[in-house]
Amino acid sequence: MVKKWIVMITLTAILVTGCILESSYINKSFNWLINSLESLEIELTENKEKIDTEELINKAYSIHENWHKKLKVIKCLIWHTWVKDIEIGLARIAVYVEENDYTEAYAELAALIDYCAHYSDDFRISQENIL
Repeated sequence: MVKKWIVMITLTAILVTGCILESSYINKSFNWLINSLESLEIELTENKEKIDTEELINKAYSIHENWHKKLKVIKCLIWHTWVKDIEIGLARIAVYVEENDYTEAYAELAALIDYCAHYSDDFRISQENIL
């Protein structure tokens, strides 16, 4: 009887630890993306007339490339279709910056930041998510 309880407690501890690590990684990844996008947004608003500088274009593509690295792990943890919108948004932002289209780039940035913030909330360890 004691062995069964030890096994059950061990399995529960492993499951809880895994859930905490998963949630932590996902939230850190989304926080990184949100912070990167907000930083890009600030830089874009400094000169709204000329956003197609090499520095901003490289930054937009760099954010997208670094997200791909994190995405390899994230795709093992969450549905692929949910992150597809993020991928599309990042690609659009890079193209809008390259085309010097501030209005579209800013709108896409704002939408993507909001989407990531709400999406990240779905993976926080909270009473609603546990129940």
